[in-house]
Amino acid sequence: MKILLTADLHLLRATREHTLGILASWVRQLEPEVMVVAGDVASAPQAAEALLALRRIFAHGWLAICLGNHDFWMHDEARLGYASLDQVVEGHWLPAARRADVVLLDGGNLELPDLYLVGGYGHYDFGFAVPDLAYGERKISETDYLRGSCPEVSAMRWRDFQLMPAVQADPREVSAAQVTAFERRLVQTRAKAVLAVTHTVPFQELLGVPPLPAGTPPPARAFFRAYLGNRGMGVMLRRHLHRLCGVVCGHTHRPAGPVNINGVPGVNVGSDYGAPRAVVYEVEERRFWRVPDHPTCRDLDRCWQGPE
Repeated sequence: MKILLTADLHLLRATREHTLGILASWVRQLEPEVMVVAGDVASAPQAAEALLALRRIFAHGWLAICLGNHDFWMHDEARLGYASLDQVVEGHWLPAARRADVVLLDGGNLELPDLYLVGGYGHYDFGFAVPDLAYGERKISETDYLRGSCPEVSAMRWRDFQLMPAVQADPREVSAAQVTAFERRLVQTRAKAVLAVTHTVPFQELLGVPPLPAGTPPPARAFFRAYLGNRGMGVMLRRHLHRLCGVVCGHTHRPAGPVNINGVPGVNVGSDYGAPRAVVYEVEERRFWRVPDHPTCRDLDRCWQGPE
């Protein structure tokens, strides 16, 4: 059995047809039995349209997604109607998934003949923030991370704090609750192996971001490493490594792996806007391999700028 895994499709109107065309070509060439998207499919109001488009491309196999931070984005007054991310899931993504016959891993597992897919978004917990980050005399504080910007350093900002509902909630509390829910779904699986799917990065090895050079001032984008992953998710997954046959994530828009994480293969898909990437998991061999980049997507090895 082949599982085709991608992430960060960002089905925006400007690039949607291009991205879906690449995805359709992979489906035709590889003939996978299962397709999985590890988050950042579309904004919440576009959930139904996006999932139906994916189902048209992959009409007959198992199709599953987990959510990413962009999947909760809304504009203006629409956000005020949602007091939590869970309400966005219930109001947009669960109905869309039912309509398109898609398994939403944030709400339940997908049992396949030889393994389970267990997944979830994994809201960031600041666990990959640069320790003691400072720009000259200006030390980055918890307050800076909680508002998503440091105006004295850069005009750049983490846009979730503008476009995601319930931004008043502490991300660390949201992330901890999601880790607990993920573990609950994981332990519900029986004797079969588990392929874990998250949007954010659970392990340092999967960040795909080069270390900061020693002895030089940190770039402004170093601030945003705080939002790249959920270290607590990785801690939890390490408790269950004996059950895992693989770990897949996205979010950073930089490929990493496959790498060996204490005997378990892990991979960061590494898609970018309008330039999707994919990996295949071969169930019988318990291994990942990367799908060759589409000819229009080979300009990705540029300096990392991070997700919006």
